[in-house]
This record gives sequence, structure tokens and C-alpha cells, in this order.
Amino acid sequence: MTDTNCKLDNSFGRLMGMAGRSFRSSLDQNLAQAGHDISAMHMLLLGYLCENEGVNQQTLTECMFRDKTATTRWIDFLETEDLVVRVPDKADRRQKMIYLTKKGRGMAVELMRVVWKTEEDALQGIEPQKIAICKEVLKQVRVNLFPLE
Repeated sequence: MTDTNCKLDNSFGRLMGMAGRSFRSSLDQNLAQAGHDISAMHMLLLGYLCENEGVNQQTLTECMFRDKTATTRWIDFLETEDLVVRVPDKADRRQKMIYLTKKGRGMAVELMRVVWKTEEDALQGIEPQKIAICKEVLKQVRVNLFPLE
């Protein structure tokens, strides 16, 4: 006899995690197939900087929901690839502001095409109203777990 309290296969958290990992894995494959030696996480950082240029590392760490060490590694990699540059903050020289380079901005725009294609593939056959509901549910889950201060 199976205890139904131990079955997690159809739990919201498991399904959400599996969908996220599947999307990230597919995006990594699509980026590689397009000839880019960059991960989905690097792409997310570039995409964020494309919209919010000149932010400090702490802001990037918070928006990526990762730890400082991982964010530092990602920024280090992007800097060695000449995609971002660290610039001392004029107000607080201890802080470094992260900016896209010209190469980084061009790469981000190019990579976003791969992201949008991957998303299109992932959402194929799903009605637009169901996608809108799913996005609202996911946003609310995030707020429920990490309320904005």
C-alpha cells in the first residue's frame, strides 16, 4: 500500500522545479547550438543588465535569487569575455557598478532571440489565457514566499 502523503510527483513545487530545470536545460542547449559558449544563468545576467544597466553586485545577487559567490563567478566570467565591466561607484567607491560593454550589449540582444525562441517552444500548444493565469500564479507564489519589503 502506498502512502499518498509521500507522493510528490504531482506536487506544485516538484512540477514547478521540473519545468524550470527543463527550460534552463533547453535554453542551455539552444544557446550552444546557436554557437554561444554561455549558460542560461549568464544570459539572465546579461538580460537584466540590458534593462537595468549600472547596478551593483548586491542588486544582481538579489534579482537572480542566488548567493554572492555565484554572482561573483558569473560576473568574473562575463568580464573575462569582455561582455561586462566593473566601474567604481561615484557615490561609494567601495561599490562596483556593473555595465555591459558594447560587445555585451550586442551579445545580449542576439541571445534574447534564442531565449524568446526557447520560450515559444516551451509554450507551444498552450492557450494564451492559460499562460497569463500561470504567470500570475507564479508571481503570487514568489510574493507569498518572499514578500516585497
